[in-house]
Amino acid sequence: MRFLISFLAAMALFFTPPLALADQTDPALDALFAELRDGSVIDADETTNRIVEIWAQSASPTASLLYQRAELAYDNGDLDLAQILLAHATGLAPNFAQGWALYGMVAREQGDPERALRAYDKVLALEPRHFIVRLQLADMLLSSGEDRAAYDMLQEVLKWNPHIERARQQSIRLRNRLSGEAI
Repeated sequence: MRFLISFLAAMALFFTPPLALADQTDPALDALFAELRDGSVIDADETTNRIVEIWAQSASPTASLLYQRAELAYDNGDLDLAQILLAHATGLAPNFAQGWALYGMVAREQGDPERALRAYDKVLALEPRHFIVRLQLADMLLSSGEDRAAYDMLQEVLKWNPHIERARQQSIRLRNRLSGEAI
């Protein structure tokens, strides 16, 4: 299996056009986040998608390719293959926050919340603005009954991307539930 994955990755590199290299350190992100936060954004979904596209490109072309293949495996429900590919991607590029983000999502789907939390911690250490991971963490906190912590995490989500309707609605529900407690 390992040989097959290595072979497929090598063949994909040969037949795949070069990727634009970026990641959470791309200076374009600052302007995109400013647009989301200051209200100057014309299309919040387009800006959000552009942020995610930048995050998905590692400084390592091989890690980016492995990430793309892992994302496809995840979308097709092959969590074991996605986990293997992401282990290789994050091994090659340990500072690739989006690789760790998907690794955490895979771990969560596999029923391993501790591994998911470790991956999410790495993401937030590398990219504190990662609103998708923060939303995942808020969901985990909610499911474990930690409403106050979930509310705080949702505030962080909205701090970086105030256009996520689900986060806004959950935040309102939690605020109402927590009313009477100090917020």
